[in-house]
Amino acid sequence: MTIYDDLKSAASEIMKEFGQGGIKIVTLTESSGEVDEPGTPSETETDLDATVRGVSYKYVQNGFALQSDLMVSSSVVDGVSPKISDFIDIDGVRYKIIQIINLPSAGTALIWKFIVRKGG
Repeated sequence: MTIYDDLKSAASEIMKEFGQGGIKIVTLTESSGEVDEPGTPSETETDLDATVRGVSYKYVQNGFALQSDLMVSSSVVDGVSPKISDFIDIDGVRYKIIQIINLPSAGTALIWKFIVRKGG
């Protein structure tokens, strides 16, 4: 077990303490239909221990986000690999993932940060 594994557990415990509830990541899995008739994708919802706040000004200033976007900070969930094509549900409202930021940027992720936009 590395120090990053210990830190990942600590980050998860902290997010459980501050988690705001009602936050889920929705993963879409394409159906195995034909090219001209792909079928309906299936959705998998996973609860997140997460907090939500307005997006940081530095992301708006650099063109990565709009002022109306939100930032979701979440503990990492084993077995889940978030993708830009996924969604975040916050209290039953669906948001499109605009950007995924792993902390730290390399190695074992301790925290996921998502910039999300309403209207997914």
